[in-house]
Amino acid sequence: MFETDRSKLRRLLPYALFLILVLVFLWKPIFTGQALLPGDYLAQMKPWSSVLEAPDPAPQWNPLHWDAISQFYPWRVHYAQSIRSGHFPLSNPYQFSGTPFLANGQSACLYPFNFIFIIFNTITAFTIFAALHLFLAQVFMYWLMRELYVEQFGSIVAAIVFTFSAFIVLWLELPTFISVAIWLPLTLLLVHRAVHCKSLFYGLLSGASLAMSFLAGHFQIALYVALAVGLWWIWQIVGSAITQRRFHAVLKSIGAMLGCIIIAGMISAPQILPSQQLAAHSHRVREITESGYQSFVDNALPAYRLVTAFAPRFFGDPSQNSYYLLGRIGENAHIGSAADYMEYGLYAGILPLMLAMIALGSIRKKNVGFFASLTVLALLTALGTPINRLFYFGIPGFSALGGPNRILLLYFFGMAALAGFGADYYLSEGDGRRVKLLREKRLVTRLWLFASYLILIVAFFVSLQIGQSTVANLIHSDSVDVGPPIALVLMMAGWLFLGAYMRAPRDSQDRRFLSSNSVSVIVAVFIIADLFVFGINFNPTCERSKVYPDTPLTDELQRLTQNGERIAPINSQWSLFETPRDAILPPNAAIIYGLYDVQGYDSLFTKNYQTLLAEIEGVDPSPPENGNILFVRKYTPELPSVASYAISEAAIEDENAALINTIDGMHIYKLSGEKIPITRYEPSLFGFGLCMMIIGVGLLLSVGVYHVLVLRKRLQC
Repeated sequence: MFETDRSKLRRLLPYALFLILVLVFLWKPIFTGQALLPGDYLAQMKPWSSVLEAPDPAPQWNPLHWDAISQFYPWRVHYAQSIRSGHFPLSNPYQFSGTPFLANGQSACLYPFNFIFIIFNTITAFTIFAALHLFLAQVFMYWLMRELYVEQFGSIVAAIVFTFSAFIVLWLELPTFISVAIWLPLTLLLVHRAVHCKSLFYGLLSGASLAMSFLAGHFQIALYVALAVGLWWIWQIVGSAITQRRFHAVLKSIGAMLGCIIIAGMISAPQILPSQQLAAHSHRVREITESGYQSFVDNALPAYRLVTAFAPRFFGDPSQNSYYLLGRIGENAHIGSAADYMEYGLYAGILPLMLAMIALGSIRKKNVGFFASLTVLALLTALGTPINRLFYFGIPGFSALGGPNRILLLYFFGMAALAGFGADYYLSEGDGRRVKLLREKRLVTRLWLFASYLILIVAFFVSLQIGQSTVANLIHSDSVDVGPPIALVLMMAGWLFLGAYMRAPRDSQDRRFLSSNSVSVIVAVFIIADLFVFGINFNPTCERSKVYPDTPLTDELQRLTQNGERIAPINSQWSLFETPRDAILPPNAAIIYGLYDVQGYDSLFTKNYQTLLAEIEGVDPSPPENGNILFVRKYTPELPSVASYAISEAAIEDENAALINTIDGMHIYKLSGEKIPITRYEPSLFGFGLCMMIIGVGLLLSVGVYHVLVLRKRLQC
């Protein structure tokens, strides 16, 4: 009984650890009630600057963090309000004079875990959503590693590294990124079980898991997940064919793979089909050309940023107001901003790097080669190598993506798995083999440990030299960067500790004086501390009262537009480098106040509407800094044809614009004139896609019932 209780406790221990880590990492929004949103940006913009006190010092402007509160928060508010009022939000009347909502993808209306936003207040839901996905990321990665026969500690290491390395931590406040990424390890687990068990049911389950990535809302990241899943299917089927040499078994695995593809397509159809329709009519449609490809790879991971795999703050940190790689760097078209800290972050911890290198010492171990290859493939693709030609010219829709750098998800996933394999290989005590073999294993491990340390040191100094030489003109002589010394100290400390463990004397019973359990705890603490120092304070929080408070201007606009009249805030410019303090009611804010806005901010909107605004304004309505924004950049006599009220700091001299109020320096003009009808594009395939989803879920459930009741098989084989 006692042993049984201890066994249960041991099985539950990882989940308790994962929960504790989430609570600690998100301690500020969880225990203080703050919003996991960058609300301090709003305090510097109009009209909120009239009712909010701007922080001192003001946070450094990060255009991607702005997306959290300018896109995802308003979208989740609209989604929750629509469902609560009894209708499904296929459209959004508050942006772009009316625009598709479900079809924009990142609204993620069909993603199951978005029910959290229906149940809870939206601000609270953001924290719960992030906490749930951080927990699930660890659990799914842990399950995958256990499925691949990695011991408990190695699986825990992989789970922690995957969840708290740069990709998930830096993108945490943009919910679609993490909600897509977490399904990758679970899908690979189900694929492995489908091939191992020759099970169609597990193949279908893997398809359902993959569909969750597409329903979660970020198609670029979902494509990378699908790429990894496809490569994993091939790896597993080929490996099974080589080891078993049975044609019938291979056919079963291929059948399971086809089932995965079919179910993934059917369940995700009501999201993918409308989004594809909208994308075909959107501003992102472009010809696939050589010049387009060059623009695509201009946004690839620059080689000088490889140093951030060792020293993440080498170029500063926007959360500490110290990021300085702003503007054009080099000869390509990319313009640097604080967003690059998120786009190009490479940090997965120092000890995980060493453990990943150790894993390569066991490259012949099953599946290590796959994760090593995946890591290298992802890194080479992110760096803009010619591998991208295959994706850009060969995969439909890939040319519409901004750049190859976000494939770094697969780099971090591979690194996390390798770190788990490395920890498992390094700390294994043997399985009853002869002492001679154990000694030989320790000798090989010692030699590879030393070699891997040298490789990392060389890689560090090479990347350091590239980084320093590339941005020498931006590094001032009086600046002090502590990144490289800290990286060296961490690598040296890790090497000395691991080396000391290998050389530790044994007693007569062949046991180390420093037990494996002690080493496991020390290694885990080292990794957790390293990753938490890197990421725990990166994501901004604010007082709840700073998230879109009511203001005199918004109150007045709500009074004036009770019959659904459209407004046109005039914003002439935007910025990548500093908070746009002159912005008036920037795009999507109107959603919060129930105002119908001419402008908007989304990754998908129709080209026709962009063309209409361009004709009305006489200029491109998208600021050069962000092609996904549509502004009213200046007043023209044609503006009254699409809006009833204009809001401007500058005076408007036009007979069709009558000044009716001035609030906090912002003038409200009543626009008179005949309104032109605006054609709103509505994708037509949602109903068909929904039917496909229902059939797909029904098929999955039917096969599941047959699997369990008729074949009387357990869910484990």
